[in-house]
Amino acid sequence: MTDKPVVAVFNSHDHGDHWLGNHAFRDAFGASLPIYALPACISEIAGVQGNLWRSLLERWTHGATLGTQVVVPNRPVAHGQELRFGDTTLRLHHYGVAHTPCDLCVEIVGERVTHVGDVAMHRRIANMDDGSYLGTFRTFDALEKHAHSQVWVPGHGDAVPNLLRENRELFEGIYRPCEQAVKDGVALEQAKALVLADPRVKKYVDITQGFESNIGKYTSLAYLEAEKESF
Repeated sequence: MTDKPVVAVFNSHDHGDHWLGNHAFRDAFGASLPIYALPACISEIAGVQGNLWRSLLERWTHGATLGTQVVVPNRPVAHGQELRFGDTTLRLHHYGVAHTPCDLCVEIVGERVTHVGDVAMHRRIANMDDGSYLGTFRTFDALEKHAHSQVWVPGHGDAVPNLLRENRELFEGIYRPCEQAVKDGVALEQAKALVLADPRVKKYVDITQGFESNIGKYTSLAYLEAEKESF
């Protein structure tokens, strides 16, 4: 992307496809290279999640990543913190559990651009196994209010102005029917049909990568969260 030296790395969360590259950057630019992450993310990478994700990526890539080391971020950061690099100021955002408990979003101040990690993806459903639909909605609300951006950069897919709006629409289409199903005493087994019938979901069926193979799991996660919220 550039022939300029890397002066800092930011890990958006603790899923390995977003931090296993730390090893390459450390080797290329030295052990003192700042690698920033939220404290909870640092703890997860330094703990069991680090080696778990290293092993998972080795298996998923059929051994192509063998030799990659777990390099833990060395600079803890906090919500609202600003960091300046030359004439560029970055403002950090974290609004609780969304995609994971430790999602770090990075706003380029004055440029109306914010990198949101996997809080939102373009034409793909963000994995919610470690996250929360309601937490994601709250994060979208906060980013739209405080990040002052026109372009949102996802961890997967293209940077587009309507990224949060599209993700919200699809997630609402999955979560709200499940929420209503819980209120009406409709079983999980019937909730998937309600989700698939929702016009917000129908809109994205053909343009969302992995939709058919994942919608069952995402419906189940939404139903379980709605069930928990009902108590």
